[in-house]
Order: sequence, then C-alpha cells, then structure tokens
Amino acid sequence: MKQIPSMTRYWQATLLAVLTLLLSACSSSDDYQWDPWDYSNAEKATVNVVSEDGTVEDLESGTTIGLYVTGDDGQVRLVSAKVDADGNIQLPSGALSGKVVVYAPFQSAWGVEAYSGNKLFEVQPDQSDEAGYEASDLMIGTATMTSKTRAASMALSMHHMLSKVMIHIVDETGALDMEKMTMRLLRMEGTVNVSLSNMSVSTVENSLLDIDMLRQGANDHRITMIAIVAPQTKAEGEKLFEFGTAGAQHICKLPSDATLEGGKTFVFQLRFTEEGLVPDSSYITNWEADDIETDLSVRVKK
Repeated sequence: MKQIPSMTRYWQATLLAVLTLLLSACSSSDDYQWDPWDYSNAEKATVNVVSEDGTVEDLESGTTIGLYVTGDDGQVRLVSAKVDADGNIQLPSGALSGKVVVYAPFQSAWGVEAYSGNKLFEVQPDQSDEAGYEASDLMIGTATMTSKTRAASMALSMHHMLSKVMIHIVDETGALDMEKMTMRLLRMEGTVNVSLSNMSVSTVENSLLDIDMLRQGANDHRITMIAIVAPQTKAEGEKLFEFGTAGAQHICKLPSDATLEGGKTFVFQLRFTEEGLVPDSSYITNWEADDIETDLSVRVKK
C-alpha cells in the first residue's frame, strides 16, 4: 500500500487529560488524577487510515498519533504512540479491546473537558504554506480492531470535518504572472464548535476571516489554489476571493448561492479574459479528489 505523507503530517503528539465515570463531579482538571495504562504487556498494532472512498493507506514511520481509549473498565484514557520503521505501534493490551476516538491536529489548549464537552477550533488565516493548511484540517474518527493477536491490526477511520475550497483559473490573455499570483478568500466563517464524543462540528456564526490560500499547482496559463474553511453557505453576489500580484488585484463575486459542505471540496472554475474574470462552473466533489473535472482549455489570443 502506498504512503500518504500529506495525511500523516496532520498527526501531532497529543498529551491530554483523562475522563472517568465520575468526571461530572470534578470541579476542574486539577481535581482529577491520572491512572495511566500498564505497558508491561504491550502489544503491537498495525495502523492504517481508511479514507472516505474506502481506500486503505499506510501511516508513515515516525507518525505520532493520539487516541482516546475507553477501556473495559469504562474509564477513558489517552494513548500516544509513534509508528515504527515496520509500520507498528506499541499499545497496552487494554487499548486493543476498547472504544477508540482519535482527532488531529492536536490543540494544546484543550483540557480534560475536551472529550465530553465542546471546544472551539479555528482554521488558520494564513494557509499559504503547508504548515498553515495542515493545521486547519480538523479530522475526527474512530479506530476498529480487526484482530487481537500479537500481530493485531487497527484501522483508523478518519474523516475531514471542515470544507475545502478549490479555485481554478485559466488565463486566456497571457497577462497574468501565475508564478507570482496570490489568492485570498474573503469573509469566510472559520470557527467551529467541536464535539469529540459525538464526532461532530457546528459552525460558529460571524467567525469571519480572510484566508490566504495554498498554491496547489500553476503553469504559464493555469493556477489552482486551495484552503480549508468552516462549513457554510455563501449567497449570490457575495465577494468570494481576491487574486493578483502586488501590482494589480481582482475581486470575484459568486454568480449563485454556494453550499460548502463538511468533508467535501467546493470547486470553482473561472476564465480570465480580455473582458475580465468570467465564472465557468462550480461543483462539489470528494475531499480526496486529486484532479478536478474540467473542460477548460487555454485559448490564448495571438
């Protein structure tokens, strides 16, 4: 199976507190004492990621993952483990039989109450590099044991909770310098309430941000930019993005209403002509889609 570095970089080392069945009686995180797993009988588990379309991928060696584990005793603990050179992780035997909830990227400000209560997650306003983009990609999921032997197998079924926006522009004038092009989404909802126990999010209204987009690909006449936002609906006529170089900026408004769904990619295709920026088409597709469906061809004026 192939490796997917773009997904594995999302995992960060996670050190959160734990919950007990008596958590509701605690007045603060300081009232609770850790009861760590016993690693004296640690077992190996091979970890895979199952994508939305059912594709199974390997996690890269060195990837650190955090897992909330509800053990046989009903207590919730955190397990942090790193994938070794053979694709395995060391987990205590109790973790291999319990319910597991995972999330990424790690939020250092989330405390004991993060598992049972709601916490805020905000996308990065600067997603023009990989670090900002990946830090904005909230994923939540579960782990399922398929074997309880010494060569145990654990499948991590992760889901992207937010919405990806992909903008594709074809320049028919030859006047745009695609290598120097920047693009910024305008007034996008960027914050969600997160429920880890329910594996759900809800968008916080009026959490508006301008978001610098990540260049996914460009050549002399084409450019594709992406960014992650909270699920939301944008109305016809709203400003969606601005783009250009230091010398000239262009603003694009939506030609129709657009619904940005969690776990999906909203693709918006446009042409830059002698008359200006002309919308061509828009559609919703799977998050993992590498190539956009486009009939746009370059018709450069001679």
